[in-house]
Amino acid sequence: MEYRFVAPALSSLDSLRTELLIVPVFSDERPLRGAAGLADWRLCGRLSELLVQGQLRGELDDALLMPPPDKRLAAERLLCLGLGARAEVDAGRLRTYLRTLVDRALGMRVRTMAVALPHASLTWLSPEQAIDVLLEEAQPHSERFDEITVLDTPEAQRRMEPRIERMRRRALLDV
Repeated sequence: MEYRFVAPALSSLDSLRTELLIVPVFSDERPLRGAAGLADWRLCGRLSELLVQGQLRGELDDALLMPPPDKRLAAERLLCLGLGARAEVDAGRLRTYLRTLVDRALGMRVRTMAVALPHASLTWLSPEQAIDVLLEEAQPHSERFDEITVLDTPEAQRRMEPRIERMRRRALLDV
């Protein structure tokens, strides 16, 4: 399984070839921010419309899967996963969220996915902590994924890369 990074920008979403784009949605963050906000912008406010209609709430375990209309996003499908209120997200809830993210991707039998981690909205969570939990949850299923792309800033990417390199070295030693 390979990991790669792209910046969270509209141009990245426009060219991101992946089977599944997964974005976090908080129940108390309006308007949507981060990757969810970018996806909403690219979808002409469709996610905001679903929020207003109550079809997407952002509560923990809330999930909305949709094919991007008119191919406004290069990803084949978009999965919005709820995390609940920002103040309620702790290490346990983060782990549950990332485990759910991996489980849903496994259930859809995707080989490639792009993931936006929620650390930018959570002051207590560093990029290193976020990628560590993602690696712990995804690595046992490495034979089921070809590629996981992480949408994050260049600074966060720089901080996460050593963690991914360490995981790669461990995987080589285990072979």
